[in-house]
Amino acid sequence: MKKIFLFFSLTALSLSGYAELSDPVVIEDASIKSISPNGKYAVSQGSSGLRILDFTQANENSKFKESDYEEYYAGDGNCVSDNGVVVASTPTNTNAQYWKDGTWHSLPSPSYARTSNHAQGISADGSRICGTLRVAGMGGAEDVLMVVPCIWNAEGNGYGSPVILPHPDFDFSNSVPQYITAIDISADGKVIVGQIRDVCALNYPIIYKENESGEWSFEIPYEYLINPDHLEAVPFPGDGPIMPQFESFMTQEEIDAYNEVYQEYVSSGYQIPCPEYWEFMSPQEILAYNEAADEYNEKAIAYNEKFYAWADFVYAVANSSPNYAFNQVRISPDGKTIGSTVIVEGDNIDPLTGFPKVDNSVWLLDLTSDKIGKYNKDGDLNIYYIANDGVGIATTSPGTVCNSYILENGEAIDIVTWMNSKVPAYASWINENMVFPYEEEVYDDKTGNYDFIYKEGVMTGRATATPDFSMISLSVQNIWDYMDDGMAYVFDLKGADGVETVRPASDEMTIYDLSGRKLKNAKAPGIYIINGEKKVVR
Repeated sequence: MKKIFLFFSLTALSLSGYAELSDPVVIEDASIKSISPNGKYAVSQGSSGLRILDFTQANENSKFKESDYEEYYAGDGNCVSDNGVVVASTPTNTNAQYWKDGTWHSLPSPSYARTSNHAQGISADGSRICGTLRVAGMGGAEDVLMVVPCIWNAEGNGYGSPVILPHPDFDFSNSVPQYITAIDISADGKVIVGQIRDVCALNYPIIYKENESGEWSFEIPYEYLINPDHLEAVPFPGDGPIMPQFESFMTQEEIDAYNEVYQEYVSSGYQIPCPEYWEFMSPQEILAYNEAADEYNEKAIAYNEKFYAWADFVYAVANSSPNYAFNQVRISPDGKTIGSTVIVEGDNIDPLTGFPKVDNSVWLLDLTSDKIGKYNKDGDLNIYYIANDGVGIATTSPGTVCNSYILENGEAIDIVTWMNSKVPAYASWINENMVFPYEEEVYDDKTGNYDFIYKEGVMTGRATATPDFSMISLSVQNIWDYMDDGMAYVFDLKGADGVETVRPASDEMTIYDLSGRKLKNAKAPGIYIINGEKKVVR
């Protein structure tokens, strides 16, 4: 059963210009992942699939037109353009896809690429898509790069063949990395951010830039953060020697004889002695096998020395370098700032999970300087979006309660406080309407048991926005009814300037303080918004 909400009529006025603000758009069963830069389209991704919201086709019955697609997963970067093109992948064969004019299309894929190709981000005008191609499988005998970064450029009514972006052949340890990705793209399509996932699953960002001549280059931003102690690199030794097998030294007749006795051993319920390969081999075959085994042992000893030296080096680097969360990297539309979630694993065990406690913080890396903004909020912040001018949006981890924060000037400001400073009427609306029940699991150190405490409070969920924050959405994870995807709220901030006020729906006196809280009276001295006008009470 869906949760029922009550909404008050919200028609806000700006004291400087009297620009009208619209009611928030409330969308059931939705979790908005991305908004187009111009605010005309949004993409929701949840357990029920992908939904495309078109705010340009509003009518008297709905404030948007939507299209539902169960078999698609939206890209991890900005996945919708100003002209409504959406990039995604399919779960069945995970081929890169794009949605245009109401139809899904497959992006071209070269013959050497396997499935598991992904479209991740799209430029504001829809002219360029970034993503990845799977070029090798798992578990190969040789060390090979499995995923490479690429772009698809608009061509005719669709997109041309993918262009592989330049990338390093080796990671920081002179080993072949597992993946090199392209996740998010600037509004003009000329700057792309991805990650290098090295051979031991350590992640760090990579930037691709296009110059005026259309040539691409790459760089590792803040590379000095990797191996900050300047340890001498030890290359990955590759795959170890292969142990010799008895069958390689036996005739087919000997192998068949062994298998026959082995089946008798199984049929007996393992009661008779288990046969040994060497019992069916000639003395010459046994000698040849032993010589091969001795050679293998010598190679294994030498290989293990190299492997452990490499492992010690990688472990030391991993302990001193930032541990960037996989696929959690974003770039601002102006291409000047990238953001990543950085994970630090603690020494204490989390009693709820049985795993070491981790501290998640968000780092905003300024590509035009050496400035790094490091943001933490009780050890649980994850990057979700970066607007222009390097203002970030981060969320706490999915779970019982999830809230969003604005990252700016070294502070992580909760979204309600931030909204108070922009549009107090919207902040008041959130406080009155986005209150949800939840249960909190509390661990008792003395008894070793878990107690459930039922609470109720404001939740802002996951936020995303347009580059100038003229539109912002809040998607609250569903914790009251697991049969749907929760609720999404879209706030239109265009025209917000100065102190925003709420105009009463009747002649009733409506009073707010400057923080957006609704009051019963204005007896104490101060400045209030009374029936849409600023008043000073002395």
